[in-house]
Amino acid sequence: MRALFVGAALLLPWLGGSAQAQQWTLDTSISQQFLYSDNLLLGRENEIETFGFVTSPVLRLERNAPTLNVWIDGKFDFNEYINHSEFNSQDQRLRLGVTQQVTERSTLKLGGSFVRDTTLKSEQEQTDRFIDKKIGITFWDVRPSWTYLLSPVDQMTLGGSYSSAAYDDVEKTDYQYFGGTLDWGHRLSEVDQFTANVSYFRFIPDEPGDRMTDTVSALVGYAYEPSERLSLSGAAGLGYSIESGQSTGEGDDNNSDGGGLGYRLRFNARYDLDDLTSGRFSFSHNSEPSSDGDQTTRNRLSFGVDHKLTRLTSLGFNLDYVDTFDYFSLEGESTGNEESRYAALRPSLSWAITDELSLVAEYRFRYKLYDESNEDAMSNSVYLTFRYALPTWGGSEGY
Repeated sequence: MRALFVGAALLLPWLGGSAQAQQWTLDTSISQQFLYSDNLLLGRENEIETFGFVTSPVLRLERNAPTLNVWIDGKFDFNEYINHSEFNSQDQRLRLGVTQQVTERSTLKLGGSFVRDTTLKSEQEQTDRFIDKKIGITFWDVRPSWTYLLSPVDQMTLGGSYSSAAYDDVEKTDYQYFGGTLDWGHRLSEVDQFTANVSYFRFIPDEPGDRMTDTVSALVGYAYEPSERLSLSGAAGLGYSIESGQSTGEGDDNNSDGGGLGYRLRFNARYDLDDLTSGRFSFSHNSEPSSDGDQTTRNRLSFGVDHKLTRLTSLGFNLDYVDTFDYFSLEGESTGNEESRYAALRPSLSWAITDELSLVAEYRFRYKLYDESNEDAMSNSVYLTFRYALPTWGGSEGY
């Protein structure tokens, strides 16, 4: 929390007045969600069937100037479950972003977030071991970066990040994850460019001992955007992880000599078929921090389609998939014995009842599997969400 107060203090001069003409807006809304789930915990044995209610006020404060953009948004969830008050919670999600154009060539950015959530709703670590109870999560991060235009066709970005995750139960391991990246882009033409990325990150689990994992990665890629309707980008490379130190906890075999050489992949695509239908696809194979106390290599796939049926209604379909399998047997680093997979299907129907009031009906199917023990779990959920957008407040000042 201290980092949030420091960040807010740093933002005050930007949110305040200046000699530049500035415009600010405040957008607020409130949503009421009704839900049903036949396996709220996505558990193997303790399958809890329940109805619930989620009330969510949302706000976004934004300030714009010719060379400065600052925004802060927040969402506050009040979760209640019928006959299962032990799962009730009050969750918060705060995010901030600052973009300052220092000169025509130089731009500074600052991003950050604070999340207070639970394992009932968090999708951060879907492939971690089964948890048959609600565990609170406190996560925050900060991400500064500097972008400099080296030439009309070359651009460099130097960035850093620090994140911290804390859990309210000893079944999960708190951790810190921090490092830096260097990105370079060379524009080949008006529609495509060559990209390169080098990064270094350190993972430190909060457990007895001094064990940590350092990871260095290098990727080269290509981006193609021939029009506003189509965008493609991809990168491939190698990553090397080395584990140092040792754990002193009882029953912990995760000592030094871990890590190794592995490959890295990422691909993103977006395509607007016409004015009514759009699609998106992304895939990544990367090393990530885990609340199991280890650095874990995960495959992530996401696919989504949106189609506008009428002026007021639209259909959506989303698929999210995560696993820890090494399909090509090219990973030298250890990913643990408990290889697992997670999938979520989310078809939805949206209806703009008025300019301010909307309704979204969504069905969600979730599946989780541990291959080592051949244990799996499934859940079916239905969500009905009403959202009311309050009038936008705004003004301008400066000279």
